[in-house]
Amino acid sequence: MATLERFLVLRTSDIDEFRVNLAQHLTPHKLTPVGTTSGVHTDLSVVDLGPVRLIHGHNAGAELGVRLTEQVSYYDVNLALSGSNLLRVGSEETVLDERTAAVISPRMLATMRLSDGYSQLHVRIERPALERQLEEMLGRDVPGPIRFRAEMDLAHPATASWSRAVRLLLRELDTPGGLAMTGEHNPWSRFLMTGLLLAQPHNHSEQLERLQHTAPRPAALRRVIDLIERDPAAELTLERLSQAAGVTPRSLQRHFKEYVGLSPREYVLSVRLSRAHHDLRQAGPGVTVTEVALRWGFGHVPRFAGVYQERYGVPPSVTLRDHV
Repeated sequence: MATLERFLVLRTSDIDEFRVNLAQHLTPHKLTPVGTTSGVHTDLSVVDLGPVRLIHGHNAGAELGVRLTEQVSYYDVNLALSGSNLLRVGSEETVLDERTAAVISPRMLATMRLSDGYSQLHVRIERPALERQLEEMLGRDVPGPIRFRAEMDLAHPATASWSRAVRLLLRELDTPGGLAMTGEHNPWSRFLMTGLLLAQPHNHSEQLERLQHTAPRPAALRRVIDLIERDPAAELTLERLSQAAGVTPRSLQRHFKEYVGLSPREYVLSVRLSRAHHDLRQAGPGVTVTEVALRWGFGHVPRFAGVYQERYGVPPSVTLRDHV
């Protein structure tokens, strides 16, 4: 049985039909056969696991060239199940095969060259869900997208274990009556997200590693974080936070650096941005960017717009427009 045969959504020799259907589940792209061909045959299967989606594509009859025409807005783990794929992301070049996978992070563009007979699984993870998972693990807000190392070495014990779990899930999904569940409330999504964050290096890996080997957060630090989370729009100077903690400003800064990975000021900014982002996404008619910015302690709206775009990749006005 072919991979995810039970979840097949398309089987076609029309390359444009394949591209259009694939773009409904992944980033828009251009897809062209490389060299001469007597005909290309393609399969497409899709499984919805809530914030995680499995998209399997197979091509036979020719090599295919792929060029993304828009930046990726989610996290995309690319696993080669057969054949090979020459993947270029920025200045990095990786050959995907049974030993090597790749992770494409948000705001990235990529090109690919898929071998004849190539079978690839995309593990698509929605950005808000993965970043929320990391926030739970770190106990703080995460500023900006997670930046994974693009190349995933499947010979490493942790990434090899994660890859085996994905393949086990594929087998279970193709087994009628098996224990694998689909839909929003299945247990696999959280498992895969946690495993990826622990297995594949990224710009927060060092902090995760440190948390596994450090003592619980000091009570003084917990008091300050509770204060910030309770009222992030308040006047939260270093002096006020230090008084609430009952320690000197220097000690408080040291606590934040050691246990949170941010300065007190950076943590306050991160929480404010997170609250503003939530309100912009939930805003009703008549709500303005200025109103939301002021609500969460941003007195200078253009400065707010700048730091917001740096974190979320778009101006706050775009988030507001897209969700009203």
